[in-house]
Amino acid sequence: MSAQQDFTTTLQLSSAGDMDKAEDWIRANIRGRWAVEFLGMEEKLDPGLNRRSQVLHVSFRFGLREDLERFKRDYAGIKTPGSPTPATAGAKRPVGKAAAVKPKSKGIFAWLRS
Repeated sequence: MSAQQDFTTTLQLSSAGDMDKAEDWIRANIRGRWAVEFLGMEEKLDPGLNRRSQVLHVSFRFGLREDLERFKRDYAGIKTPGSPTPATAGAKRPVGKAAAVKPKSKGIFAWLRS
């Protein structure tokens, strides 16, 4: 008898609609068991745009390691060991750790900070 083990990844999404898109992708592409858990919300300030936005923290659990790896690589765009490049497959990339890109600073202040 083999023990069941869950494989988990946590993402930050910009809206409930993004969570729905992730669940739709999972239904179409995942073979094993899976679950999604809403962990909470936080308000973040985007310093470049000087806007506040709500960020959803969501945990995705998969019963099969290969399902987790497929989700991370093909949906979330997270590079996993052994995967050459993430395939986007038309999926919108989530906001947060998976999509953290530091905006390029401009002007003399950027030069002074470097």
